[in-house]
Amino acid sequence: MRRVFFFLSALCLYAVISFDDVAPTGASTQDAEIAPYLQQHRYELMLTGERLDGPAARWLREEASKAQFFFIGEEHDTREIPLILTSLWPELTRLGYRHAAIEAGQWLGGRLDRFARFKDKKALAQFKTAALPRRPNVSVPPSSEEDIAFYEALGQAGQFRLPLVWGLDHEFRVAPLLARLLELTPNGAQRRQIESALTKVSEAERSGQYNMQPFKREIEVIAGSISARPGGEAAQIQDALRRRVFGNEFDQPRGDVFKQLFLRNYRAAQAAGETKPRALLRFGGYHARRGLGSDYGYGPPTFANFVAEFAYLEGGQMLNVRFSACSMTSTEDWRAPKSHPRPCSPSERVWLKPFLAAASSQWTLFDLRELRQPLRAGKLNIEWETGQVIAGFDALVLLKDSARSHLAP
Repeated sequence: MRRVFFFLSALCLYAVISFDDVAPTGASTQDAEIAPYLQQHRYELMLTGERLDGPAARWLREEASKAQFFFIGEEHDTREIPLILTSLWPELTRLGYRHAAIEAGQWLGGRLDRFARFKDKKALAQFKTAALPRRPNVSVPPSSEEDIAFYEALGQAGQFRLPLVWGLDHEFRVAPLLARLLELTPNGAQRRQIESALTKVSEAERSGQYNMQPFKREIEVIAGSISARPGGEAAQIQDALRRRVFGNEFDQPRGDVFKQLFLRNYRAAQAAGETKPRALLRFGGYHARRGLGSDYGYGPPTFANFVAEFAYLEGGQMLNVRFSACSMTSTEDWRAPKSHPRPCSPSERVWLKPFLAAASSQWTLFDLRELRQPLRAGKLNIEWETGQVIAGFDALVLLKDSARSHLAP
């Protein structure tokens, strides 16, 4: 049955690689099947001071040089990931990368862009105030001390005339948007409308309620009354408010929002003079895999799948690398973990085993791409979940031990 499900899902995948080439045969002998390959295609990654070092660092630089989009699928709230990306970014800029896309709303991304490019401390303070409360193993948008250092390093790598940070997500909090809009609004009648809505929304969000449906009409009126310059801060707020009252914040799937805002930013960069904009994308591992969403491929095409297809249409390619740091020994509920690292999901407990056995260092990168041909030829006896990872990612970076990032003050 598992083989049938994989075959049916594979027919629907809109990936750059051919997914009828990767149907696994599924067997418990997978560790022995792919162990020799993993040992031959593993590379040590390390930080030497502030420099990314080791064979994996050279691999990342070389492969990133060939790609238009470098997509990182991260384990949220993991300290090592922003440290690695902070070290890698200056080298990416020398390769022509000019943008970093993250899981943050347009306005929040705009605050980080101002901080990165202009050292705007007020914009950083606005970002910190407006970010969602931190939850265990989740920091979306990424807002730890290490993440703030990453944003600061983005701007230090060079002079950027165009927006550097692309926020491609919903805005999940409305009160900070209304508060900022109030600062931007001189009109007395409009200010009273905003103040009234802000009082109610702030009270709801303080109690942990982020559903804006009770305030839908008020927010629609406010969004409709904004006279905003295209691309400006007020326009970002207007668009974010309208998305939040579309029905509710989840009626328009996040993946669709990612795609729409990615295209908007990409086309704006082209209109401003970049022929073929290059970007680093930093999203959760779920969004970073080619193929259909969910562990078993029943969801819509993922964001990375869209980016890969778009890169192909632009005459380029996407490189996507999954970072994994879950715990195989934790007995916590993997759906609501309180400690770090979070427990591995049932799917991860299947596919991670051979990688853990083959890991040669604290951080190990595995190049997965050459496994696809023998998988296509039916020469590998591996599980469904492992086939999904091989089909969906170009490489995996296994962080054998990881630490939780530090909460930014």
